[in-house]
Amino acid sequence: MKPQPRVSLIATPHKGIRNFLSRVSLEAGSVDYTNREAITGLKQHFEEICLLLEEHAASENNFILPALEARIPGSAAHDEADHESLGNLQASLLSKLEYLLRSGLTGQEARQLGYEFYQGLSRLHASHLEHMLEEETVTQVLMWQHFTDEEMLQIHEQVIRSIAPSVMLTWMKYILPAQTPAERVQLLSGLQANSPTPFFQQVMEVAKRILTSQAFNELEEELKAVPIS
Repeated sequence: MKPQPRVSLIATPHKGIRNFLSRVSLEAGSVDYTNREAITGLKQHFEEICLLLEEHAASENNFILPALEARIPGSAAHDEADHESLGNLQASLLSKLEYLLRSGLTGQEARQLGYEFYQGLSRLHASHLEHMLEEETVTQVLMWQHFTDEEMLQIHEQVIRSIAPSVMLTWMKYILPAQTPAERVQLLSGLQANSPTPFFQQVMEVAKRILTSQAFNELEEELKAVPIS
């Protein structure tokens, strides 16, 4: 009999991050940087993912890393430094898009700046992939070594309570399609049991919109079979 997997504090948001960074990278590589409407759309999408990246870094900085630092002094410094450098890169990329929209660039200048944004986004994407993998193979392992699952679930509850409902709904757009069917059921059954019914209905509306019909129907059936305590 295989042992039950340990609680992970980061696996779920990391799936969402990998999803939206891939999506915005594809968009940034194909958009017409001389088209103001297209750039406005790209900027809105990038602002949305920056909001989620900032929220995720804040959750780790405010709840996960302080708990780890208290038990293993010095263990949080690397991740905190990564968060700061990644945040600075995100801000610089957003500034490039804002400049594209407010300045009177020629078509050639706009395309050049757009390509520079695309290259910078590739750097951000690669840096996040490396950062997340290190968190999953180093930081999370340290948490498993020094915390019980019950203690990690307490930290997880603090994180969830700190996320505004509107931000949680935005997360769902990217997390749910990136998960396995079993992971979706586990995530949403927990929300179903612990969230107000109107909010859970909003989550299911997001799921219906972003999942295939087959995946959503299977999810609904699985959730019906989950006992609600």
